[in-house]
Amino acid sequence: MATDVQAPRARPPLPERQPRVRQPAEDQPPKGQPTEARPAQGQPTEAQQAQGQQAKSRALLSAFYVTVLLATVTAALLPAVLFQPHSRIFLLKLAAVALFASMPGLLYVQFIRFKGPSLYDEFVINLFRLRIDRYCNLPAPPRHTSYYVQWLAEREKLHQPGTDNLYRRKFETVYGERAVSTRALFATRRPMRSEGFYPVVLATALLCIGWAIVVEPELYHNFNLLGSLPFSGQPELPYQALQFGFIGAYWFILQDLTRRYFRQDLKTAAYVSASVRMVVVTITVATVALVPLGSPAQLNVLAFFIGVFPQIGVQVLKSFLGKVIRGVPNLSAKFPLSDLDGLTVWDQARLLEEGIEDMHALATANLVDLLLGTRVSVNTLVDWVDQALLYLCVPGKPAQRPAGDELTASSELPVRGKLRMFGIRTATDLIRVWNCAGPNAPLVRKHISAVFGSDEESGQAAVEAILTAMEGNPNLVHVKAFREHDWTAGNPARSGDRP
Repeated sequence: MATDVQAPRARPPLPERQPRVRQPAEDQPPKGQPTEARPAQGQPTEAQQAQGQQAKSRALLSAFYVTVLLATVTAALLPAVLFQPHSRIFLLKLAAVALFASMPGLLYVQFIRFKGPSLYDEFVINLFRLRIDRYCNLPAPPRHTSYYVQWLAEREKLHQPGTDNLYRRKFETVYGERAVSTRALFATRRPMRSEGFYPVVLATALLCIGWAIVVEPELYHNFNLLGSLPFSGQPELPYQALQFGFIGAYWFILQDLTRRYFRQDLKTAAYVSASVRMVVVTITVATVALVPLGSPAQLNVLAFFIGVFPQIGVQVLKSFLGKVIRGVPNLSAKFPLSDLDGLTVWDQARLLEEGIEDMHALATANLVDLLLGTRVSVNTLVDWVDQALLYLCVPGKPAQRPAGDELTASSELPVRGKLRMFGIRTATDLIRVWNCAGPNAPLVRKHISAVFGSDEESGQAAVEAILTAMEGNPNLVHVKAFREHDWTAGNPARSGDRP
């Protein structure tokens, strides 16, 4: 009997091992559930089951994509085998209209699936690098960066910290609340509305109309909508020129959307700009066709380039109208963006969407909105602003010097061109070189002064006045803060601050 009683007592280690393999309290089975229904030690947990379901979903999605791809290839090959030549051409035209018109919209649908919290982390880190505001007023940076400790220390000094933030709301209006990686740090509230899908639908509809006009798919049945009513033929439009103008506009739109897709800058505002471009090109080409320019082939080529660069059509009309009517306003900018290094026609069109038409608008723009709206690299954007600050203050024409002066330039380079001989191409370059303390600093200042004035004294006064004037621009503070950022290998925050 003693042996029979002691045998069950030899099993107490079993209850002691169970807490080690049990999940937290919220994962334990409810009271009263039979012991046999509890998960055994080798049974997969809920997290493993969820991972298995995700793997199955990915496999099904991959199989769906493969099926769609094979169906597309089959649908393209069957007409070539079964149909007559005229039917093949008809189907080819329909496929061209459907494919070319839907391609820009499909880019946006693909883009919104993959934009994520990495955009928000990069945006917030750049706000700290540029010192846009006090750290306590900026949104919470990612926890893995050194800025988080500094932000938390200053945040605790506030009397009422709060959970709302202006910079985060700006981001949410563009990308939505789900793209904010630190949304768990603030209280749940009504999410901000992001951009709608209607501009994409409108642009796709206009592209369908444009490609239908270009391709002109034939109809099998003679369907007459107007019946026997006479056709007035008004207004008389250059039909073929409009076709080439639309092709040029589509070429630019597709190139622009593709670049913005890879730059992670594809928003519905791009489709608003695309719709406006197609309408403007149509009106401009129809008006330019009234000007006697030569043969129809020349007009078609000009219409294509107007589709790419609508300003060409405005210049053609201005040159023709200037001979008849004087006082036509000048549409060219005094400080064009094209003079900046590294700024292409695609970047110029992108900045135009943000209201940046010349260097003055760029130098005085809100850097937070540019970072959020353009998605241009912060290094490139800061460099453009830095160049614009110098170009606005430095004259373009060379200064007058006495004859026989050894510093008189033999070439006709402007002042900015001569500053490049000293490696000065931005405002911070001029500040850094002028304030250098090297052994050749007096000689450097002497030559730089000679670039701005006829003598050393007047040139030095001009440089000092320019530096004082540039200090009044608030964006120079942010540019200098970014330029002075410690990127050296000895910086302990280097690996954490970079996105």
